[in-house]
Amino acid sequence: MTDPTTPVAWGIRLSKLWLQAGQSFPVDVKTLALDFTKQKFEDPIGVVVNHGIDGIDGMLSKRKKHKDWCISFDENVAIPGRINFTIAHEFGHYLLHRTLRDDFKCSQAEMMDYDSLESKRIESQANVFASYLLMPRTDFEQQITGQEVTFDLLGNCAERYKTSLTATALKWLEFTHEAAMLVVADSDDFICWTFCSQLAKRLGCYKAPGEMIPPSVVEYLQTNTADRRIPRRVAPGIWHATAETIESVVVSDQYEQKIFLLRFPYASNVVYEEEEEKDAFAVLSEKSKGLNWKK
Repeated sequence: MTDPTTPVAWGIRLSKLWLQAGQSFPVDVKTLALDFTKQKFEDPIGVVVNHGIDGIDGMLSKRKKHKDWCISFDENVAIPGRINFTIAHEFGHYLLHRTLRDDFKCSQAEMMDYDSLESKRIESQANVFASYLLMPRTDFEQQITGQEVTFDLLGNCAERYKTSLTATALKWLEFTHEAAMLVVADSDDFICWTFCSQLAKRLGCYKAPGEMIPPSVVEYLQTNTADRRIPRRVAPGIWHATAETIESVVVSDQYEQKIFLLRFPYASNVVYEEEEEKDAFAVLSEKSKGLNWKK
């Protein structure tokens, strides 16, 4: 069988192999990377270890003496699911990019290196591979079919796949037919980045980086300390000029972020001209300097 040539194809191939071997979710990326590459390549991944280097989420390094590769990661990252995604990201570098250079150091700064078009391309591809390996669409759809998509439901999926809440929400937005978007804002209520589903994009739901969160939303967050994950209805003119919004939010004081899940269910039956689809992780790697996997 010919090896895949794209991050999507590699992710789908290995996710299927994992399940065909009788394994279940979450994908144990460490085991998969070690076993698959040992059987497949002359320069396999020989070890996956903690590197103990703060500020570097993950690394892929060639070990010339052993004629193999090492994936290492920061085990002190406290965000659930982030380590698993990081290992998958480095595995993607191995499959797709190891002929380009001998080492990859992937801190947030490295992943968002906007001074280098090559870095932007390969970091995007590694993220795409990780998302398809860990969260295959068919299984994801089975977990949410017939249910209202909320942070709680997406959190259940994140636990199933051992991924962060943000990465899981982005994967859903990538394939959903609903009008919905994710908005991440900082502690000063400035929007860092937005990602829209295809239908939400056609409805003009996008909020640009640097915009402020709507004042009424800020006031609501200041005066309501109950669980903000519980969806609430927001009138037209707040998040969208004409569409009512179902809003829920995760507030992280530790990471000084507000993450909004915004759905526009009463606008989702409008028919619009189709646009070219783009992968969520590719778009964010290309456009969002504020991206991180802190949730």
